[in-house]
Amino acid sequence: MPVRRTDPSRIFHVTGGGAGLDPTHRCDHGSPAVSFHLFSEHHGRTEDIRIVLSMCSSPGLFGAAVAFIDEELGSDEGDRFMAAIQKARELAAREIDRAKAAQRAAEDACCEAGYRTQDREHTCGRRTPPTT
Repeated sequence: MPVRRTDPSRIFHVTGGGAGLDPTHRCDHGSPAVSFHLFSEHHGRTEDIRIVLSMCSSPGLFGAAVAFIDEELGSDEGDRFMAAIQKARELAAREIDRAKAAQRAAEDACCEAGYRTQDREHTCGRRTPPTT
């Protein structure tokens, strides 16, 4: 993406959101798009929007943003921003791993009740262990 400063037709103030990949929007190389589901809550009004960026163009866009941080606020601030991105990446990786483990445990459980109660109660006919 070219480095440029433009005035948008509208500003969307992000107050929350999530990220992922979207395999239905692929780049010319076949890679899935980076997907952001962003929320905005201001003045009693709630909005949301989904933004998809090709994996090919995302690094250029993010790199340009960091270059503007370096230019306007100094390279130390750009370095702090990149360190925060790395920390968020590591946190997200742990959360993804926990979610996958929980999904596997749920799939391996004999029933949902057994899974949710750590094997104390069952709806599948399996005998619930006695409590002591």
